[in-house]
Amino acid sequence: MFNSSLSLDQAPPLKIPLRFFITSPIFGLLAGLFILGFVSSLQARSSLSVVVFTHLITLGFLAMTMLGAMFQMLPVTAGVTLKHQQIIAPMVHGLLTAGLLLFAYAFYNYQPTLMIVAMAMLLSAFLVFVVATISTLKNAKNITPTIKAFIGALASLLVALLLAGYLVLSHVNTGFSEYHQAVVYTHIIFSLLGWIAMLIIGVSYQVIPMFYVADAYPKLYTKYAIKVIFILLVGLGFSLIIDNPSLYLLFKVFVALVLADYALSTIGLLLNRKRKIIDTTTYYWYFAMLMLLASIGLSVANEWLHMAQLNTMVVVVFIYGFAMSVITGMMYKIVPFLVWFHLTNEGYMSMPTMHELIGKKLTTIQFILHVLTLLSLAIFAFDSSFQIATGVLMVLSNALLLANLIKGSKIYFTKRGLQKMSF
Repeated sequence: MFNSSLSLDQAPPLKIPLRFFITSPIFGLLAGLFILGFVSSLQARSSLSVVVFTHLITLGFLAMTMLGAMFQMLPVTAGVTLKHQQIIAPMVHGLLTAGLLLFAYAFYNYQPTLMIVAMAMLLSAFLVFVVATISTLKNAKNITPTIKAFIGALASLLVALLLAGYLVLSHVNTGFSEYHQAVVYTHIIFSLLGWIAMLIIGVSYQVIPMFYVADAYPKLYTKYAIKVIFILLVGLGFSLIIDNPSLYLLFKVFVALVLADYALSTIGLLLNRKRKIIDTTTYYWYFAMLMLLASIGLSVANEWLHMAQLNTMVVVVFIYGFAMSVITGMMYKIVPFLVWFHLTNEGYMSMPTMHELIGKKLTTIQFILHVLTLLSLAIFAFDSSFQIATGVLMVLSNALLLANLIKGSKIYFTKRGLQKMSF
C-alpha cells in the first residue's frame, strides 16, 4: 500500500481520509446512545428502531471508514491521483453525514418525504464517489488484486444501493410486493458480503504483508476470490428471488467456504509473520477472523435450527465482531502511519514513533470495551434486559476510540515542539 517511493503527489492530504476516520466513531457513539433511548429489543429485525441502529453502524461507522480508506489507498495502489479530491471528499463526507442523520430521523418517525430526501443524499454521496473512482481507474497503471477487490466491492455497493432505493420507495408507497423480503435479504447480502467483505479482503491484501511483515496471500486466492464471491452473491440473490431454498443453501455453503478460507489464511499469515511483535491491532485482526468464522458457522447451522434470534446474532457477530474489529484495528495502524508519513515528508524527524502516538494501554482498554460490547450485543439479541448495558458499553468503546484517534493525529496539526530538519 505504501512504500519508500511514495510521494505526496500520490497520497492525498491527511485531512481527506482523517475526516472520515474521525467521524466514524462518532456514529458508533450515536448508535450506542440510540440503543439506550430507542432500541428496546433486537429481536424484531424489521422494526424501524433496529433498521436505524443497523444503518448507524453500517453506514456511519463502516462505510464512513471504508470510504476514507479508499480515498487514501486508490491513488497509491492504482498509481493515479483521484481527480478533484479536495472537492469530492468533503462533498461525499457531507452528503453521507447529513443524509444518514436525516435517514435516522425520517425512518424512526416514519416521514416518507424525508425518507426520499435522505435516500437521495445517501445515493448522491456514494454515486459521486463511484463515478470519481471509475474515472480514476481508467488511467490506472497497475490493476493490483486490491484494486480488483475495490472494483468488486463497488459493484456490490451499486447493487445494494439500487435495492435500497427500491425498499425506500416501498416504504413511501406503503405497498410491499411479494418479492419484498427477498429484496431485503439480497440488499443485506450485497451490503455485508459484497461491499464490506470484499473491501476488507482487498485492504488486507496490502495491510497484512506490509504492517505485519507477513507473507502475501496465495496468488490463487488473490486472483480468483473476488470474482468467485461476486458470482456466488448473484446466485444467492437469484435463488432468493425465485424462492429456491435448496439452490440458496448450495450457494450459501460455497460462500461460507470461500470466506472461511480467507479467515484461516489470514490467521495463518499472522501466526507465521516474520515480525513477532504483538500490539493491539494484532488482537483485533485475530479476533475479527475468529468472529468471521463464528458468524459463518452460526449462519450455516441456522439453516437447520431456524431460530430468528440466531439470525440476528449472526448479523451482530459479522458486523460488530468481524467488520468493526478489522476496521478499528486498521485505523489504529493507518492513522499513526499517515501522521508519521506526512510529517517525515515535510521534514519533521524529532517526534514520537508510530507506536507512541496513541499508546498500547489506551488501545488495549478500548479493545476490551469493544469485545465486551459485542458480548453484550449478542446477549441483547436474546434478552432485552441487556439494553442499558449494551448502550453504555458501546458509547464508552466508541468514545475511547474517538479519543485515541484524535490523540494519534493531533500532533500533525499542532507541530510545535517538533524540530525540522536542516538541509
